[in-house]
Amino acid sequence: MIVDFTSAETTTVINWIESDEQRRRYWLALAANALVRNERTSAIPKISAALYEAVAETLPAAEGLAADLIPRLLLRVNFYEIAAALLTEASSESQKVAA
Repeated sequence: MIVDFTSAETTTVINWIESDEQRRRYWLALAANALVRNERTSAIPKISAALYEAVAETLPAAEGLAADLIPRLLLRVNFYEIAAALLTEASSESQKVAA
């Protein structure tokens, strides 16, 4: 996926998704499924929320300074951008299969 994201944190999350083929397929399948059930404008917040939860769950429990910084770093991730990119990729892949 070649997209310019608005923050390094957003790029880090998309790199995390793409670094594991199984994880990448999971998110693309989720995006494709969301497109089948919803219009794109409704699918973006659903995928975005699921991404936020998945990323938050992968982070280790932290104390002190790290506990204060992690939520602030998550705020810098544009989950809507990632969701939109996943939906675009899922849509283009489904069009290739249909052709």
